[in-house]
Amino acid sequence: MTEKNIRRFQTALLLITNPIRSRIPSILSAVIPYVERNLYIVVQNLHTQASNASSERFFDREQQKQCIRPMLHAIYKQVTSTKNPSVDVLLHNVDSVIKSTNPLRLPSLCEAVFADCSSSPGLYNYCRDHFHQLDQNFELRTIDEKDGKEDQLIENSSTSDNDLFSHKSTSQYNRGVLGGTFDRLHNGHKLLLTESALLCDEKIVVGVTDGIMIQNKVLGEIIEPVAKRMSNVSSFVYLIRPSIHVHCEPIEDPCGPSATMPDLNCIIVTEETQQGAAQVNKERAENKLSQLPVHVVSMVPADEENFDGDNKLSSTSFRRQILGTLIRQPLKASEPNRPYIIGLTGGIGSGKSSIARRIEKLGAAVVDCDKLGHEAYKVDTDAYRKVIETFGSEVINPTDRSIDRKILGKKVFQSPDEMKKLTSIVWPAILNLAQERIEQFFQQGKRIIVLDAAVLLEAKWTVAVNEIWIASIPPKEAVRRVVERDRLPVEEVKHRLDAQMSNETRLPYANVLLCTYWAESITQKQVEYAWQLLLQRIGNDTSSV
Repeated sequence: MTEKNIRRFQTALLLITNPIRSRIPSILSAVIPYVERNLYIVVQNLHTQASNASSERFFDREQQKQCIRPMLHAIYKQVTSTKNPSVDVLLHNVDSVIKSTNPLRLPSLCEAVFADCSSSPGLYNYCRDHFHQLDQNFELRTIDEKDGKEDQLIENSSTSDNDLFSHKSTSQYNRGVLGGTFDRLHNGHKLLLTESALLCDEKIVVGVTDGIMIQNKVLGEIIEPVAKRMSNVSSFVYLIRPSIHVHCEPIEDPCGPSATMPDLNCIIVTEETQQGAAQVNKERAENKLSQLPVHVVSMVPADEENFDGDNKLSSTSFRRQILGTLIRQPLKASEPNRPYIIGLTGGIGSGKSSIARRIEKLGAAVVDCDKLGHEAYKVDTDAYRKVIETFGSEVINPTDRSIDRKILGKKVFQSPDEMKKLTSIVWPAILNLAQERIEQFFQQGKRIIVLDAAVLLEAKWTVAVNEIWIASIPPKEAVRRVVERDRLPVEEVKHRLDAQMSNETRLPYANVLLCTYWAESITQKQVEYAWQLLLQRIGNDTSSV
């Protein structure tokens, strides 16, 4: 392929006929730029197939597996950062020989075939006869590996096509079990599922984590629903090897079905979850079930280290991509000659206040509603008089006639009904004060104003804002931060956290989601990114915010 040959295809087939792992980077580098949506890969040694195709009784499934297995990690390691196209290694030829009388039906119509062998008059006809779902005018391209930028270095550094898996057992297992979250199915998941489908000829059981097992994951509130994740797993395995039966079920404990299903004969884990296999076998022993041999699948490395120091490809990095972006349309559009108000909220320990300070430094004004809460009780205000009428004169401090917040607190904190009476008085008063501050800032020339309010949603102050920004943090991290900051007992902090809205409850209100879980520099980048996108959507001149 040359520079002038720049036609792109939506969907294509890559036929690897010389399966040497060290060739994969140069092959994929030469193909991926020309495919936009789906790239299906078939690893098929044509010489081996030609010698075996005369009779089904010569078909060697183990030989096919040994041909394909070394390619998997090389392929998915190479396409780690690829968002488009989606890359899938098809395993149909593990079950039977691909031949003109038994063609492989591709998952969707392919406009092109890329082949890593020399072009010959018979190659086009071979592809047409052995693969169904090729466009009737499909284009055949042979790969000039000189197009690849890494081929020479990698080829020189590795001459064996089996060394990546040489330490792995080659025993075959009919019925395997594995587990994971499988959020936003990515290439790391694809490697795990593809190798599982390659090893197990009959069935794979997949436990998909849910409930308490995802509660403390970073940005757990935006993990896809478990039904969708299970459907994605089943659909993917069916796509790559339709003969395999897939059983998915949600799990809320680390062992799930692996500890109780008697017909399993292997457990498949990653390097990260290898220790969990020992717990599975311990529980199986207690249940008087056979011990499961453990197969370990290598993890796909990330292009660059994740913010928390984890250098594997993970769903967290994909969830993190939405931070700072507009995930749903603003509540109110920007209006000429009116302030644009951001409602900022989050639970205790979420870093909400630090985000407010960062936005302020970028040019916004900040109205701190927590501080306004104290002003709402000022002597002789309407709220002051209503509090005394509702809760009695004993809440008055005799020295200065102010409201004694400790006495008032004792009256309301143990009674939801009494607390509701108080908030019905105080919350409207705070909102009135906030709106006064907003007007003052606007008159001073501030266009973007942040309403920093822990109870923004509970108090229904959303009516006063254009959009809502929510600070999120895993509950476990929130507890750790508050215990460290306020020197409070862990159980007291947990009780306070449980009394607040959960991250999952807040999420549907968010126009923009932020997370302070990582280093301060990462939070700063998030806020700056969110700020720049905000300026773009409201058409704001940065010199007049």
